[in-house]
Amino acid sequence: MITGSESAYSLIDKLAAGTHKRSTINIIFVGFESDEVDPLLSLIRTGRLSPRGRRVESRDELTQALSQRSWDLLLCSTHTNHELRPHTVVQILHHQDKDVPVIELSADTSESAQLRAYKEGIQALLSEKPGELLLHVVHQQLSALDTRRRLRQTESMLEVTERHVHDQVVSSRTAIGYLHEGKLEFANDSMVELLGYDRASQLKGLTLDELLPAEQRREVNEKLSALAEQHEPVDLKLGLRINHSDNSQFSAEVQLQTSRFLGHTCLSMTIRPDHDLLGEIAKHHDEDALTGLKNGTYLMQRLDDTTQRALSGGHDAHLLYIRLDKYHQLITEHGADAAHTLLKAIAGRLDKAFSDPHLACRFEDDSFIVLLQHADPEATQKISRKLYRQIAELEVPYEQSAVSSTCSIGIVTINDSAPPASEIIQRAHKAADELTDGNGCSLYHAYNPLQQQDDDAVKRVLHAITECRLKMLFQPVVSLGEEDEHEYEVLIRMLDQNDAAMRPNTFLTAVEQSDVMVKMDRWVLERSLQLLHEELEKGHRNRLFINIAGRSLRSRSLLTWFAGMLDELRVPPDLIVFQISETDAATEFEYTKNFASKVRELECSLCIKHFGSSPNSYRVFDEIEANYLKLDGAYVQDLESGDLSIAALQQQLEPALNRGLILIAPLVENNRVISKLFRCGVQRIQGYYLQPPRESMDYDYFEER
Repeated sequence: MITGSESAYSLIDKLAAGTHKRSTINIIFVGFESDEVDPLLSLIRTGRLSPRGRRVESRDELTQALSQRSWDLLLCSTHTNHELRPHTVVQILHHQDKDVPVIELSADTSESAQLRAYKEGIQALLSEKPGELLLHVVHQQLSALDTRRRLRQTESMLEVTERHVHDQVVSSRTAIGYLHEGKLEFANDSMVELLGYDRASQLKGLTLDELLPAEQRREVNEKLSALAEQHEPVDLKLGLRINHSDNSQFSAEVQLQTSRFLGHTCLSMTIRPDHDLLGEIAKHHDEDALTGLKNGTYLMQRLDDTTQRALSGGHDAHLLYIRLDKYHQLITEHGADAAHTLLKAIAGRLDKAFSDPHLACRFEDDSFIVLLQHADPEATQKISRKLYRQIAELEVPYEQSAVSSTCSIGIVTINDSAPPASEIIQRAHKAADELTDGNGCSLYHAYNPLQQQDDDAVKRVLHAITECRLKMLFQPVVSLGEEDEHEYEVLIRMLDQNDAAMRPNTFLTAVEQSDVMVKMDRWVLERSLQLLHEELEKGHRNRLFINIAGRSLRSRSLLTWFAGMLDELRVPPDLIVFQISETDAATEFEYTKNFASKVRELECSLCIKHFGSSPNSYRVFDEIEANYLKLDGAYVQDLESGDLSIAALQQQLEPALNRGLILIAPLVENNRVISKLFRCGVQRIQGYYLQPPRESMDYDYFEER
């Protein structure tokens, strides 16, 4: 729900933080010199990933590293380490039964070398200077690895679920059996009793035909055969006569469904006598009491079936998530009865418009879902736009006035790449959320972290700088002690042609390795000083953490220009903290040392962020004099999840604390991890739990202190 105190930018950042936050990946580097690792980490970081690397030099080190944690990627080179050749690395992984994709960087990328690599089990062979190609290959391999991990988890969960289901079937009072290859393989005690037998072994091996009277066998077999020919799962409810052991018959509702038993696919058979009464109960159980449409429970069953059909190919469909924009406003202004009157009217329209095989249902208080058995996305969008107009134009009389509401419709294609049903609904919900109120329809598009890396990206960013299409946001950095410091990190958003704020990954990723970053850093520094000057005149003393790109560390004129701006605007230098990525510092090591020295001369401060992500962390720590260290966000996440102990993090941070550096923890999303961070010696925290980035420096807690 949007509140008046939240800006559009903070809402966008919430979405960005929740859905497109940088993924932490753990990488082993084999065969690389120490100074070769950080440039690769910096490159991978531009792909909106948060890499943590470890360099190994021997077979024992590799074996030890593999046993200590789960790894996501292994990069290997051959020019410095002849003991750990790529094929040896793959053999070690196989020996330990580790699923870690291997990417080899080599001077030889010929066709014969590519063939050799694939034969050895290496996932990709790239040149020693792979550039942007490495980002695409890394994302591809991580996606495939994630799929394999999810599959293994799913298989494990499926096995557990099958056991639980079987235990429930055994003890169920409903008659249930499993048919495999047309014959009963299992019957629970309730089925044995219902059919008049003494023990289950008497039923085992009976065919479905033997359980049915002769006149009904053909009809049932035809329906099963039709579904089998179309490769569709079976889900039939039939009113049948069932043969009893004493040669009598009785009427029952028989449900046949595709299922699993003892690890293989089978047909479950559920028999319920007096099916007319039970069917009537089931009918009302599936209905929404207010509108008479099918309810969410029934939708999930149908959506599961639709998804299974789509996964077999050739049965694409679409889901429309329809949310009323003014539902809660109607309740506030006119009461629940008015909102319910409108819901009933919309439900009536939907019921007439979408008959079988389509399905319209009420899903939540303010939303409907239409399951559209239509494969064409363009035709579906036309239907959705027409539906949107009809709902927006609908005015329903209520007492002395009329009630109405616009709607937002999120559309998701269900095809042979469809995720589980719950994820389909989440995608449709997200597509609707991306619309402003009453703004029509939106087709969900999967997020691609590299989709914005095109040739025009640099031009777009340069245009944004010159035309003032950049926006600065501020996120508080809050002390866990009694210090009365007002500190914020400066974050950048670019405005698109509609003046909507773009997420950082949609423009920074494409230019992070280009010289345009120097121009952007200069713009941010100038604007930051202007804002600090304005805040000082209001009596507010705020300190800003300003990110500096790796490219800017090479600039000879940046800090000279900045010193002049400091004097001109009369901003105290201690209100500026230059923030540099640890991997950039390690990659541009000599430039960083020189930059840090000039920062000290200016009497400004320096912060190293992403601390602990590079194998060269302590070289940066030892030789570059910083005032602040900001942990890599992965440490905060691992500490919260329990993958990292308090003692282990304390040990890692002890040298920094002994030197008197101020430690900052980012990505604090809840209060559970704060006490752990405090025990580890962290003095500052930052994250959405405290406040999302905003357009002004207005953190309430600072004002209260």
